[in-house]
Parts: sequence; structure tokens; C-alpha cells
Amino acid sequence: GPWSNLALPAEERARLLVGKMTQQEKLSLLHGNPNRECQCNHSQTCAYVGNVASVPRLGIPPITMNDGPQGFRDDQHPATTTAWPSGLTMAASWDEDAVLEWGKGMGKEFYAKGSNVQLGPGLCLARIPRNGRNFEYLSGEDPYLGYRLAQPAIRGIQSQKVVANAKHWVMNNQETARDNVSEEVDERTRYEMYYPPFEGA
Repeated sequence: GPWSNLALPAEERARLLVGKMTQQEKLSLLHGNPNRECQCNHSQTCAYVGNVASVPRLGIPPITMNDGPQGFRDDQHPATTTAWPSGLTMAASWDEDAVLEWGKGMGKEFYAKGSNVQLGPGLCLARIPRNGRNFEYLSGEDPYLGYRLAQPAIRGIQSQKVVANAKHWVMNNQETARDNVSEEVDERTRYEMYYPPFEGA
């Protein structure tokens, strides 16, 4: 349809596309597979960690999100995923070129396995040493390092036709009670410590 015309502004293309969608098609893009128990490995509606079905009539592809910041999680096919260096290991290198290649390698594997969104890289700041997920994060304890390394990691992933989804949350520093802990941080600390890695993304 006309929404495929790359010469048009993105807003115009979106307006044209949404104008052709039925209410059911619109609603289908707001949630994943309604059957959360599905763990198949052959259907775009349930083969990944997060799934949004396609709208073939309008040429809208599925969204196939998969974990994670350390590489492709594949519970259906154990021992078939590359064991990439952890984000913290890459951060310790301070090597932007190496981080770019790390991102490219992961993006290539995600694309080859049918995923178009990598739920990563992990960018949270390591502020609590006992956080069980510090190893995932490119920032280490340094917000500027996270800011610098987020960029080549994301460029690398996205160079392989895979969307990089920086995670987890700003100020997510612990796994204990992470879904309901109160993260009360003053504005200066947020801007100086917690936002830079995500701004880099």
C-alpha cells in the first residue's frame, strides 16, 4: 500500500497504515500470544519470549522478541546458542570496537534464529554488589562507560536487521523484590548516574 512509500514522512505512512487496519488488527498489536502456556518452536505466535502476531493482509511482519543481553535464549533447543562474553566482561575491555563486533555477532545469531528484537543489551548501573544480574550490564559501575558502550553494542545488533531493546529499567539495581521495590532517587543522581547509559542507547 501507499504506507510503504519511503519518500513519505513516517507520520504520514503510519496514518495511512492505521487507517486501513480493522479494530481487531489494531488490538492484536497491543498484546502478545493470548495463550501464555505455548512453548512451541515453529510458530511466530509463540516460538519466542515475546510475540506479536503479524498482519499479513497489510504486510505487517510479526514482532519476535527474544532474550537476552547475553545472547539468544533457546529453551527448546539446549546447547544451540553461542556462549557470548557477558556484558560486564565486555565493559571491562573498554574496547568500543570489540563491543561493536559483540553486538554484530549476537544480532546475526538472533536474525538467523528468526528473532527481530533482541531484549538487550543490559545497561543498568552496578550499584548493589550483590545484584545477581550485574554480570549482564555493560555499564559496570561507570555511567559514562555505559553511555559509550551502549552505542556500539546497539549499532552492532541493529546492523543485522534486529532491533536492540536496552534494558532493564532505569534504577533497576537489584533482583530482590525488583517488581515492587521503591526506587526513590533524587533528580541529580538520576541524571548523573542512572540516565547516561540509556541516553547512550
